[in-house]
Amino acid sequence: MRSLIVRFKDCEGPGILEGILKKKGYRITYHNAYDRRIQIVPEAHLMFDLVILLGGPQSVVGTKEDDFFSPYYSLAENMIDTSGRKLIGICLGSQIIAKVLGAKVEVGAKGPEVGFSEVQVQKKDSPVFQGVPSEFLGFHLHEDSFDLPKGSELLLSSALYPNQMFSFKNKAFGIQVHLEPTLEMLEIWRQVHAPFIQKAGALPKDLRKEADALKEIGTKVFENILGI
Repeated sequence: MRSLIVRFKDCEGPGILEGILKKKGYRITYHNAYDRRIQIVPEAHLMFDLVILLGGPQSVVGTKEDDFFSPYYSLAENMIDTSGRKLIGICLGSQIIAKVLGAKVEVGAKGPEVGFSEVQVQKKDSPVFQGVPSEFLGFHLHEDSFDLPKGSELLLSSALYPNQMFSFKNKAFGIQVHLEPTLEMLEIWRQVHAPFIQKAGALPKDLRKEADALKEIGTKVFENILGI
């Protein structure tokens, strides 16, 4: 099996997903969308069984960056329409999927959602949450939000923004909340995104406890998604 991981910022990688994919027998190819000299092949949906669109500082709100996002909109749409393919979008990636499915994406009316806070499982009988508690800690780093796409199922919510995770026909999964970061990633994000993070207050000085909990939950969720 082959997987394509699209990175929109150099420090926003797959985190725990890399090890999970290797364990499941996936061969991994990376595409660095932030290097605008590199173009993704139009036939990528025929070459990969799984595509993962990661987070980044760009925004799909409005049409200003439609030229940049156009190949990734096409990739997401083609993955959804092609039999035997699976698509996962995290943060920015989830917003790309939501927009492709016709949902409204906009700057969140309640301001940025940043840091660790609880998310609640909305569909407890979903195979995505086998072995997962009904509420757990997730990491948030976004200011855009999306409506629930028509025909999709709401899977996770938070107190600030209700649409944290959805599935579409059990083949496309949009995940606004971050479940993938490692401790090392979180420490880098603390520095790289410092001005943004400070909008919502400081993070705990020691992130090991939160990172360990995130790894345990994230591993179960991603393994469950790949098993569907």
